[in-house]
Amino acid sequence: MVLYRKYRPQKFSDLVGQESITKTLLTQLEGGKISHGYLFCGTRGTGKTSTARILAKAVNCRKFEVGSRKSNKSEIRFGEPCNKCDSCLAVADGSHLDLIEIDAASNRNIDDVREIREKIKTSPVSARFKVYIIDEVHMLTKEAFNALLKTLEEPPPHAMFILCTTEVGKLPPTILSRVQRFNFRRANDDDLFLAVSKVARLEGIKEDKEAFYAIAKSADGSFRDAISTLDQVSGNKKVIDKKEIERVALASSWNGLYLFARSLLLGQVKEPVLYVDKLWTARADISAFSREAILLLENVLFAKLGISDTQSDLDDGQMESVNLLSNEVTQVRLQQVMKELLVAEGESRFYPLPHIALILAVCKLGNQESKEDGFEKPRENVDGEPQDEVKIEAKAQPVGKESKKRDVGKSNGKAAASVEVVWGNFVAKVKGVNNHVAAILRSTKPIGLSGDILKIGVYFRFHKDKLEEEKIRRMLEDIFSEISGKKVRFKYEVQTKNSPAGNVRETFESDLEKAAAEIFSK
Repeated sequence: MVLYRKYRPQKFSDLVGQESITKTLLTQLEGGKISHGYLFCGTRGTGKTSTARILAKAVNCRKFEVGSRKSNKSEIRFGEPCNKCDSCLAVADGSHLDLIEIDAASNRNIDDVREIREKIKTSPVSARFKVYIIDEVHMLTKEAFNALLKTLEEPPPHAMFILCTTEVGKLPPTILSRVQRFNFRRANDDDLFLAVSKVARLEGIKEDKEAFYAIAKSADGSFRDAISTLDQVSGNKKVIDKKEIERVALASSWNGLYLFARSLLLGQVKEPVLYVDKLWTARADISAFSREAILLLENVLFAKLGISDTQSDLDDGQMESVNLLSNEVTQVRLQQVMKELLVAEGESRFYPLPHIALILAVCKLGNQESKEDGFEKPRENVDGEPQDEVKIEAKAQPVGKESKKRDVGKSNGKAAASVEVVWGNFVAKVKGVNNHVAAILRSTKPIGLSGDILKIGVYFRFHKDKLEEEKIRRMLEDIFSEISGKKVRFKYEVQTKNSPAGNVRETFESDLEKAAAEIFSK
């Protein structure tokens, strides 16, 4: 038997990280004031179903019987189950006739709920209460919820409902108002460390505190995940595989996670990409790492907003680092990075190479500067001058061009200045209409203005062909005219490194990487 099933909590005191919930439930049991309906909600592996089974054992434990099972239930005081009577043992091995566990993911229709309504009327076979545990209750259909309402509101005296869900937001308010709700939180690392150490000791696994803590850290608050990882890395030899622990530790290293998040927020690319590749080489869970990064950024966002997160499991040193990072970045940039990581985390579950989704997100974010109030700060080139403010120059030519240069300066000076100012806003406006075209535009650069002709340098012919398509050309010219207030026509020229504007590619090489990332991540 796998370890997480072998060591599944069998009484309230065995539950990890849910002290407030166990205290409340025991108080109700000892006072004989139990409810007919409970809702246990929280993330996976936090003990919802285990608590439901323990509660079912407690209300039917023979230890608390007074006279016969038909005695007045208001006179009975309950408590921790004994785990020795036939009722407790039957619940533990899954053979109790009056404990009905239903998976709402596969029994979600109205006919399934109607069957419950019919069967609930009959008295328990041998126990005091007939207990229904409905797991993943949020999967029920709207019609099924409506059918359950009346029964949940006024069940027979011998019936008890325990609903479990990981997505409480999907439950109708009418259901929530009819049950007592308990929110299960993720266990902290110290609690999981103690739980892993206890199981290892019982299994005869050689003690390794550093390894146990790495396992606890990687479990993301889930007792089940922590014990499963211990089972995986220990194997049949009862000795922890150091290579496996290195893999776990790499994915759960707080320092590595912090440096990764900080690099992303500050617009770096190389180091985050190398770290993701290192994770992939070590066969770490990329999706889990992405979730950890998002949760860390949530702490940074809370610090930025001045919100004190009492549920955070960060120590004082880690919290100080989070506060320092919150002062280095803007709120807009934090939201931007969190959003891209959420998308990457979702995509990584379906990619055959899940690390690619995260690498694309890093590349997409890496060349973007922090934003304030929705406007991008101008990038700076190696000389410290703003790079987005494109300088449009009319180059002097050997024969008869000097007078032309003066003409351009006189007649189109205002228009040239206007182009310099509005080009960044123009690209942003195009992005709202056609993200693919905007990505191509970021790998181009205005190189000259003559009358109403705006010359734009492109490096690839297929970019030129795409931008010259009639529909796209008309769209771009209309948007530019709307922003600049001047009607212009675009003329695209393919540049080489030896051409007057050949440094378009040298200056904007990072923009091409950004464009590619945006195009291929869609």
